[in-house]
Amino acid sequence: MKRRTILGHLATCVVIAASTLSLSEPARAVTLAAVPATVRVNVSLYGTSYALIGSTGAMIATTEDGTVLYKGGQRIVARTNVQRVEGEPVTLPPPHEGMTSEERASRLELLRDARRAAREAQVSGKLVTIPFEVSLLAGSDDALGTPVLSASRVGVIRFVADFGYLNFAGRLFRGVLEVTTDDSGDMIVVNQVETSRYLASVTGAESPSSWNGEALAAQAIAARTYLVTHLHKHGTYDLEGDTRDQEYGGIGTEADSTVRAVERTAGIVATYRGSPIEALYSANAGGVTEDSENVYANALPYLRSVPSPGDELAKDSGWGKTSWEWNREFTAPQLGDYLRSRGINVGVPQRIELVRVTSAGRVTLARVVGTAGSRDIGKDLTRYYFGLKSSLFTVQFTEGGEAEWVSWRDTARLVDMGILGAELLGTTYERILNEDRELTAIRITGAVYKLPPRVIFYGRGFGHGVGMSQWGAQGMALNGANYEQILKHYYQGIALTSIGGA
Repeated sequence: MKRRTILGHLATCVVIAASTLSLSEPARAVTLAAVPATVRVNVSLYGTSYALIGSTGAMIATTEDGTVLYKGGQRIVARTNVQRVEGEPVTLPPPHEGMTSEERASRLELLRDARRAAREAQVSGKLVTIPFEVSLLAGSDDALGTPVLSASRVGVIRFVADFGYLNFAGRLFRGVLEVTTDDSGDMIVVNQVETSRYLASVTGAESPSSWNGEALAAQAIAARTYLVTHLHKHGTYDLEGDTRDQEYGGIGTEADSTVRAVERTAGIVATYRGSPIEALYSANAGGVTEDSENVYANALPYLRSVPSPGDELAKDSGWGKTSWEWNREFTAPQLGDYLRSRGINVGVPQRIELVRVTSAGRVTLARVVGTAGSRDIGKDLTRYYFGLKSSLFTVQFTEGGEAEWVSWRDTARLVDMGILGAELLGTTYERILNEDRELTAIRITGAVYKLPPRVIFYGRGFGHGVGMSQWGAQGMALNGANYEQILKHYYQGIALTSIGGA
């Protein structure tokens, strides 16, 4: 597990125990291979049972042995465990504009026949499951399609754009899309793409493309270094296309600025004693980065705690300010429920002790004491179990009873009031007067709530805080630092080495 990207989505994700992750120890200098020309990226997250692939122009779909399944502009869907009724399928004519009442009635009757056949098949045992099926869709209204391949297991299907770009899961991709399997045998979609384009997309997905060119160049080198140290980790692909490795958005996160950042740093990686480093990075270090052993298993000499004053730049950003300072509130019963949903049951929490805190301020051991027992939470796992943006936090139990006014424009805080079960004390109004100071309207401005007893986490930063801070890099760049100075600040004692390639 790497980090939370600065532009990453805020969805719940599976978190691996950070304290058990082992970073590579510094190695002796070796002959370094050039950055490969292409890279294979899993773009379907944790796998899929339904892969719908199309093209902005036309595409060619082939099997692993080169057999052409389809060539043209229609979409293709690959599915697993498809259930079909034995015998001749019921074919529904596609709907179209200007259908007569008789045509609509006929189509509806065919649909009823299909549903009736499916029910009968379930009873009679004639409903068969096809482990892997590839179907050609006739149009946007065709959800089932016509099967062009059925198999007892997921097979490799390669898609190449004849012209235009390939489309999967609402994103456009260059290169090749390939339906294949992951290490567990589940169906995934892999994008094989030129490494330079991959890096340009990652740089744009990890940092805003409008940022300073030196910050983007530093990000490009960090992404390239991460790439070369994580190749060939899987049987059918190299990297995950999300925050388990590096956020990758296909064409959608490329920009002229990120392409330039990759081109001007072509082949350059960060090394320590001749070997590529573990180029970890996070969105915002909250003003100071962390020693690697306080988050992961090993102490690496180049991943040392350093000041990151540029992180404060985020507080003036409309979208980035909550990566600098934030808080999260629960009632005690809500926190108990939240912990239970993540595998910890201490009943209703009564107190949280911050047992170990690093010199940088990050909590490396927290003890939750509740009505049903206590539990210690170590290292970066506090982020997961408490649902926090970083482990740089303090915590307070309040008695409640205080009043808070919330503007009607602050929709996020109004939602908080509902979630916390705050008591509505009253509504505030604004009187609108005309030029003669006559009342013409009354407008609601907000509401006053009485807050319940709460557990409040106050924190700074976003991510694990080890290695380069992306907001910090932007701050340094705006103050005149170049990419080399940025990288050598966040990765202590490194060299920038050209190994050739993308």
